[in-house]
Amino acid sequence: MTVQSGDQSLPSSLRGQSTVLGIVLLIGMVAVGSTALFLVAVDSTESIEHESEQDRIENGFIELGHQMASASSGNDVTQSLNLDVGDEGTVASKDTGNIHIQGEDVDTNVSIGAIEYESNNGEKVAYQAGGVFHETMDETQVKSSPPIHYDDQTLSFPIVELAEEGDLNSGDISLEHEETENIHNPNTVEGETVSINVTSQYYLGWKEHFEQTVGDEGDAVQDYGQINESHGYVDVEFGLTSVEAVFENAVVTDEKPPSGDAGGIHGTSLYGDDVNISNIDSQVTSAIADANESHDSLSESESQISSGDYYVNGDLDNDDYNLDTIDISNGNVSVFVDGSINVSEDIQVTGWEEGNEAQIYTTGDLAIDGDNGMYVGESAYSPGNPGGEGDQENIHAKHLQIYGTSDFRLDMSGNDHYEGIIYAPGGTVTSGGTPTIYGSVVVGEIESIDGASEIIHDNDLDDSFEPRMQSGGQIPPEITYLNVVKHELTVEQN
Repeated sequence: MTVQSGDQSLPSSLRGQSTVLGIVLLIGMVAVGSTALFLVAVDSTESIEHESEQDRIENGFIELGHQMASASSGNDVTQSLNLDVGDEGTVASKDTGNIHIQGEDVDTNVSIGAIEYESNNGEKVAYQAGGVFHETMDETQVKSSPPIHYDDQTLSFPIVELAEEGDLNSGDISLEHEETENIHNPNTVEGETVSINVTSQYYLGWKEHFEQTVGDEGDAVQDYGQINESHGYVDVEFGLTSVEAVFENAVVTDEKPPSGDAGGIHGTSLYGDDVNISNIDSQVTSAIADANESHDSLSESESQISSGDYYVNGDLDNDDYNLDTIDISNGNVSVFVDGSINVSEDIQVTGWEEGNEAQIYTTGDLAIDGDNGMYVGESAYSPGNPGGEGDQENIHAKHLQIYGTSDFRLDMSGNDHYEGIIYAPGGTVTSGGTPTIYGSVVVGEIESIDGASEIIHDNDLDDSFEPRMQSGGQIPPEITYLNVVKHELTVEQN
């Protein structure tokens, strides 16, 4: 039987074949679907089993960390632990990383080891120096923090190290305290900078830990990165660059300062052989370079700024910037100027009563002209009154601080005035007319102080005033006490 034109029916023999073919296709689709479901189920089961095993091993390592902390307490009692690390076991290795601690009276390297478990897919769980880390292909998680504590400006850093290497399998293990070494006894480090460099395969975990430990007290982590395929580093800093406590003097210079005809210096001067202050060129340039990377630029249209950090690329000039008020009532203000500061209209610091500070860092000079000034609160300046001590109740110099390099130069004339401290060892001050500086000046030379120019010391600046400048764009947390102890333990299979 043939198909007629326009007839959509099939011969009876072909209709039977299509039925069989349809059944075969249906069975094939069911079989493929069943296989896919089976494979998904198998994959899901394996994933659950892997996660379960991973959790079990992580918990075992966390318990190991607790027992090692207990064993390092100093007693001679051997402790035991039933360690569950699956069928693969672990490897205890020495010298897998390093901790370098450096300060004014401490400079030591401590080699650190690790107990590591590696699964079939390359994930690792490791105990290192008191912490437990879980490393995958793209991240490191802190499962149990190293016993580093930062509280009330005190840093306690007990380091737990392995005395021997070897394999550890699931089962009973023993932990025995061998010795404790006081690397840095509890001691005052106020005014110092303490830096810690950790080199480790788990450096990202160490970075996360330091960030969490310090919290909002400051930016402890200054730098981090990868060294090679297996290891990286994290640089941590506590404390700020200290500034010489010399502000009880009106003037501190390398050369003997001159005297004005009718004005002069009101307060003590420190100069010559009594002065041995290094310049802060590297600190200033580093702080400004870091600010360029991490801080917002100062808006040209902004007339008032408040608590925060600001970067200026080029000169800070009243012709280009509308800034006239720095409000420190809600926190410190730091301005980083990669250039000079040119003041042709008053800039006032307000909110000083809360005890905060405005710090300005400059790679260039400070020029004040047009009978204008930079001052805190109500201006203490009294034009036409040369030789006067000024109204001490209106002088609050500690709340405005300018830091400069050894190339810094302050130029003032007319009735210009500045109220604050200037710290630019190696720099220069020149003034003529009747300008006045209220506060304290630390430079290399007072080049001239002509006419009725005056430098009037702020009596509130005594030898207890020690400002802390930033050595980089980030503010490290303060530190007063440092305690570093190394505990050595033996871990063996029973």
